[in-house]
Amino acid sequence: MANPVLIAVLLLPLGVFVSSLWGVFRNYRAARTIGLPIIILPISLTNLLWMMLVRHVMPLLERLPFGSGYFTRFCYTGWEFKDKSRAHVEFGDAFTSVTPGKNWVYLCNADAVTEIIRRERQGEFARPVEMLAMLDVFGPNLSTVHGKDWQRQRKCTTATFNEHNNALVWDESRRQAHQMLEYWMSAGESGTRTTADDVRTLALDVLLFAGFGKSFDFKGSKTKEKSTGPLSYRDALALILENAVPILAIGPKVLQRLSFVPGLGRLGQATIEFKQYMVDMLEENKHATDIQGTQANLLTSLVRAAVVDKQLSEDEVFGNMFVFNFAGHDTTAHTLAFTFVLLAVYPEVQDWMAEEINNVVNNNGSEQLSYDLFASFPRTLAILLETVRLFDPLLSLVKVSESRPQTLTIGDKDHTLPTGTQVLLNLNALQTHPKYWGDDGHDWRPSRWIKAGSVDGQEELITPVKGSYLPWGEGLRACPGKKFAQVEHVAVMVAIFREHCVAPVKLAGEDDAAAKKRTLDVVNDAGMVLLLQMFHPEKAALQWRKRV
Repeated sequence: MANPVLIAVLLLPLGVFVSSLWGVFRNYRAARTIGLPIIILPISLTNLLWMMLVRHVMPLLERLPFGSGYFTRFCYTGWEFKDKSRAHVEFGDAFTSVTPGKNWVYLCNADAVTEIIRRERQGEFARPVEMLAMLDVFGPNLSTVHGKDWQRQRKCTTATFNEHNNALVWDESRRQAHQMLEYWMSAGESGTRTTADDVRTLALDVLLFAGFGKSFDFKGSKTKEKSTGPLSYRDALALILENAVPILAIGPKVLQRLSFVPGLGRLGQATIEFKQYMVDMLEENKHATDIQGTQANLLTSLVRAAVVDKQLSEDEVFGNMFVFNFAGHDTTAHTLAFTFVLLAVYPEVQDWMAEEINNVVNNNGSEQLSYDLFASFPRTLAILLETVRLFDPLLSLVKVSESRPQTLTIGDKDHTLPTGTQVLLNLNALQTHPKYWGDDGHDWRPSRWIKAGSVDGQEELITPVKGSYLPWGEGLRACPGKKFAQVEHVAVMVAIFREHCVAPVKLAGEDDAAAKKRTLDVVNDAGMVLLLQMFHPEKAALQWRKRV
């Protein structure tokens, strides 16, 4: 008599295969009605098991005879970074990716993108809430709710992002940058390999100061002490942010029950202690003598909304405290890491930026540059704009035709998208496509952002074609922290590059050209984890020195 367990084990792969085959067939029939070019993939990009294995499996698959086919080209999360605009030059402004799970329409047409963003206000397109539900780690938040709940939470949080807060960001970013530079300079000719870790610390310290009223001095990676006791608020949050993947995938409650698993115990403890810190901060601010008159930061705005205005629940306060830390920290940290390594490769861009910084300093007769001068640094801001153009942390924005089929004009044709179709606004393609950025759109060239000629000696930034540049989103769901991020990045650059410069540390036998190529390879060896990031930034050792 056959072993039923053995039969079940043998039938399981067959069942998965048949289910996947049926899913592809069903979705292919729906995709044909859209009328766009079709790419068929045998695995869904949102399959959790595949997402965990793909980075390890794909290098092996690429060596097989079909390694250059559509499967290895498109069948992994983050393929957009490597492919850039090539797929849309090849297949057109839009194409449909058919998978066993869903159909995905990849869109690279600025007019159609602008139309989708406009129609999102009317409820015709929406964010796929189920894809973002994992961000409900500590409670509902601005990233995971929609409709009236979103409007209510948006109103409670936007008061944080004002000019007073931007001035705090400016001052604290410069203070942290000076301390970070001092730490980097101490490494001498051997350079530092901790750039990515150190900018994570800087970004966290700025966020905690401007958003939560907590001040810390910068500590470099090698100066941090490993603790086995209770974690501070900053250390607990840092540990959570550094290990966001398992926390978002498993959830803090399950993680805490897995404390016996090596490596997870400390992380589970961090989620417990961070939640307790949030509870304590909420209670402390509840009993502030004059919460109504307190100068708003993110924390006081959330507490005021919960205690005075009765607009938020405590879980919503905790949820937003976490998601603003998560979203505001990692995007900034990864972008700073890319920027510093790129500047090391391109010394001429450092000189171009330093010229502007010194002109502003000299014209104002003081090194104590205030936030009022932020607009005087278009070149320095262009460094950020160009970096996120090519290294956008998100790669794409997802919208869905949620409630009914939607007709969308792409080029000169109308296409009807069935209910539930996922539309990916392919940011990496939009922001590199030769139609919008010229033949050198794949090159990192910050000067492209400066208008030819100037008025009264003041350079100005170009305005990209509407819908072709969306690193902070646009419309209803635009990132509320856009100015925060820009002010922070410019302030850090101003603090560091006025009197200092950076270069790759050369290995034995390398000349300048070889060292720059190797360092640029580190930059391009990047992909999606939760956001776009370099896989091995520690391979790019950077040496800092005083500018001659």
